[in-house]
Amino acid sequence: MTTMTYARYLRLPDLLSLQHPLTPPDDHAARDAERLFIVVHQASEVLLGQALVDLRRVAADRPGAPGRDHRRERAVRFVDALTDHLRLLRKTLRREDFAAFRHRFGGASGMQSRQFHELFRLADRLDLPELRSAVRNWRTVHLSLVRHMIGDQPGSGDTSGVEYLARKLTPVPDGEPS
Repeated sequence: MTTMTYARYLRLPDLLSLQHPLTPPDDHAARDAERLFIVVHQASEVLLGQALVDLRRVAADRPGAPGRDHRRERAVRFVDALTDHLRLLRKTLRREDFAAFRHRFGGASGMQSRQFHELFRLADRLDLPELRSAVRNWRTVHLSLVRHMIGDQPGSGDTSGVEYLARKLTPVPDGEPS
């Protein structure tokens, strides 16, 4: 029997081997900045996955079910952590470094994250004002980050960028398509 270790339990060799910047190795500054971008987004997706585990249970449980409020609160805290990830990028990824590798990820976009789409759907569906507020805060900070990084340039995923994200923050009147 193999002894369980911290690294084995968390599968750290696998986890830490998942960062593959597309920037050539000889461009150290851009490659390291791209790795930072990848790490923050991968960590966000992992935390988001846990938030969704909790929110799916909240959605399935009846009001007053044991642990339901705890899961709801925990999911909100995960969304807060996701917002902090955006703030981390804003403070540690220079605009010029982002510009040096942005073209390499082509049409890849956070809009393609099924997990974020599910979070937005659940936040709209569940009667959890604190979750909606946390998601709106995430969207606001994300908009600020994108505005800082790309200004009025087109966004990834064939969007208008800042303009597209700003529209997502504006509530859509009932009966109108979003």
